[in-house]
Amino acid sequence: MFASHVEQGGFYADDWSNALFYRTLGYGDMAIDYWRDLTPWRPVLALLLPGPHALFGLNATYHLVAALLLAILASLAFFVFLRALGIEFPHALALALLALVFPWSDALRLWATASINNAALIAYFLGSAAALRALTLEPVHRNRRIAFHGLSAVLYIVSLLTYEVAAPALLLSGPIYRARVSWRSLRARWLLDASLVVVWLAVVIVPTSRARDVGTWHDRAADIPDFVVQGSSLFASTFLPREVSSAAVKLLALAAVGVVVGAALWRVRSGEEPELRKWLRRACASMFAVGLGYLMFLGYGLFPLSEGLENRVNALAAFGFVATTYSVIVLSAVLVCGTRARWAAAAIATATVLVGLGFIERVRVDIAQYDASAEEQSDQLETLRQLLPRLPRGSTIFTFGHPNVAARGVPIFGAPWVLTAAVDLLWNDPSLTAVPAEGKGVSCARDGARVAGFDTGYVARYGRMQFVDLSLARVRQIASRQECLDALALFR
Repeated sequence: MFASHVEQGGFYADDWSNALFYRTLGYGDMAIDYWRDLTPWRPVLALLLPGPHALFGLNATYHLVAALLLAILASLAFFVFLRALGIEFPHALALALLALVFPWSDALRLWATASINNAALIAYFLGSAAALRALTLEPVHRNRRIAFHGLSAVLYIVSLLTYEVAAPALLLSGPIYRARVSWRSLRARWLLDASLVVVWLAVVIVPTSRARDVGTWHDRAADIPDFVVQGSSLFASTFLPREVSSAAVKLLALAAVGVVVGAALWRVRSGEEPELRKWLRRACASMFAVGLGYLMFLGYGLFPLSEGLENRVNALAAFGFVATTYSVIVLSAVLVCGTRARWAAAAIATATVLVGLGFIERVRVDIAQYDASAEEQSDQLETLRQLLPRLPRGSTIFTFGHPNVAARGVPIFGAPWVLTAAVDLLWNDPSLTAVPAEGKGVSCARDGARVAGFDTGYVARYGRMQFVDLSLARVRQIASRQECLDALALFR
């Protein structure tokens, strides 16, 4: 499924700037710079980000292979976690495979930079599995218990310092451990996990607020209704083909889920139905896991139905959605087939394959959008190379006549810092600046041209400025305000 993307995909957004930072600063200085200024609350991520660029350079194929391997390892770690929870082998395997192709979080597989965040998921799942292993060991194995508890704590810290998405799950780890041991046995372990999260929050709160805007409690609370509505819509879509996006059909799908859960509850109350009881508990736990996976994103500006690069918001919630969907499938099969185990197994397998094929279809559409972006990026850079084979140091390029996005959430060169990084790498000159001015407000001031519409205003002084129309292969050197006005009328 991912082969075409590995072959035809490319760099997107932060990939370009990270590549430039590595070429300019080297491994150590880049990691320190990211830790100090860009992601001070994620020191492990700052240490990991330069790695792929040190190993693979500008070869996007290798970056994407590494991204896919990290995603596979995350699904494998999820499988290990499920087995540690006592989930039966065939169910754990099906859940892990569905998680690998879950389409609403595929930025972590298709985008090299975001794929590094899989390290946090891997560490969390393996840390939880180690904690469960420690809790279930007999007291006579004291040294092994201590070793597993220590390993778990280290992995939890690595997860928190890589990507903090699992912090709420760690804070409420007690119910997870309760699946295997008594409340009395898990209290000390739960207290340790909560302490790790509290210490982490105390340490990172100041550098985080210094480096980025942090949503207020009001912002976070205001996001909850949107997360509930969009999360419900996403959950309904897991049962539906990609072509079906009607709100009415999604409501019918949710109603059908409600009927299945209601029927299972009625059967459980009216008789002894251990299988239904077990999967009802798993469905409830999975939905709770979805909520935990979203807590760190409240007030962040990302939502469950964010598309393209932004669907990383579902990084951890994706596993909860997969488990909830699968639980509903099993409940339906048990309700219909009753005690006929083989028929139930066949129904579960068939439904799982159908859901998985629906996931794959959606991912393949996303892959086509990512690959279209990479192709357009290559075309734009090649055109720039042909039109401007040499550039004076300190030059600024304003580009026109090109698309900025391949699809919603999938940028081409939509931001100046991305296009600048690509141009600097292509010309091997970090003094150059390139601004995608297409569709933006460009004005010709007395001292230089200005571009509005970005987070930061861009100003270029006359004399070392070029306007480039990529669609018409046209270049204008801009040396004065009048030339800027004349060119702007033409290039618009």
